[in-house]
Amino acid sequence: MKQPKRKPVLAQCFFAMLAVLSVFFALPKQSFAENEKRLLADPPQFSLQALLDGTLTAQAQTYIADHFPFREAFVGLHAYADQLFGMNGDSGVIRGKDGFLFTQQGSVSTQKETQNIEKIRAFAAQTGMDTTWMIVPASGAMLGEKLPRFHKSFCDDALLDAAKQAVGSDAFLDVRSIFAPLDTAKLYYRTDHHLTADGSRALYESYCAAKGLPVQTFTKTRTSDGFYGTAYSKSGLWLTKPDTLDIYEEDGGDYTVTITEGTESKTYDSLYFPAHLAEKDQYPVFLDGNHALVKIENHRCSNGKKLLILKDSFAHCFATFLAANYETIYMVDLRYCRLPVREQLFADGVTELLVLYGAENLATSTDVAWLTLI
Repeated sequence: MKQPKRKPVLAQCFFAMLAVLSVFFALPKQSFAENEKRLLADPPQFSLQALLDGTLTAQAQTYIADHFPFREAFVGLHAYADQLFGMNGDSGVIRGKDGFLFTQQGSVSTQKETQNIEKIRAFAAQTGMDTTWMIVPASGAMLGEKLPRFHKSFCDDALLDAAKQAVGSDAFLDVRSIFAPLDTAKLYYRTDHHLTADGSRALYESYCAAKGLPVQTFTKTRTSDGFYGTAYSKSGLWLTKPDTLDIYEEDGGDYTVTITEGTESKTYDSLYFPAHLAEKDQYPVFLDGNHALVKIENHRCSNGKKLLILKDSFAHCFATFLAANYETIYMVDLRYCRLPVREQLFADGVTELLVLYGAENLATSTDVAWLTLI
């Protein structure tokens, strides 16, 4: 009796898979994920070495995962499934009450923080600058009532206490004390780790009180009802309602902002960059976001006061307030700055230093070591 011929099922599956992959790689791809605010993987680059050591396979897997059809929908379904099955925070973001999304804290230590503080103090001693410290705790550390019952603890109190002990209470403006009498829920964004404009204004008024500066008059403007921040981008919880984004502009302000990256400098006539409001990432409306060196000149101020801010992005909105009280403010971000600016600071007569960081950033930064180069 004749045996029926077996169909080459495996071969058919193999060629079908090749056909699907060919179509997949031929389809047009996005280079940037709007919701996640990140660049997507480039196509894998073939080489014999990459094939033999497994790099090509890893690149292909990453590329396919980044460009899979309806990927963002699947990311969202996965995020909400995690919520359903009790895995809140599995994406690195804790879903709290009233639409708050809290970025989970990484591994931090007061030892690393103290080392960074000592490096900055050495710089201040060398330059003779009068130094003030403002360390901003994470929203999750300040809004305990908005956190779910079970969550990873935040260690910001220990970080701020260690910083206060290291620099001395006279030079340390404790943000916890500043925020204590206020409605803290209005001082942090729900979908972002930064302070709102109201939060930055509270810091500004406290700084002015501590330094004997007059609090200037500002006009508040709602610039966006659709602001989504970094916590939202990490969470996959795409149904979360957006934040509002406000700015405060000084009445009659007249500023020049010079932004330097490497050997190139560009000058602008505003503290605000409204073109970013048309983008998914709107926070750079304040001083155009992260840059190595930013110089702010106030043409209406002639009090001779000049300030250097060593900072991360918590300073961006804050500086739009403080600019009203200084002739000149230099902002240095050590994550990007490798510029020898110390002579420039001396030549310009900068005598004050403000250190303004998020608590976790100061406790984990490896970039403070570059301070010796500026």
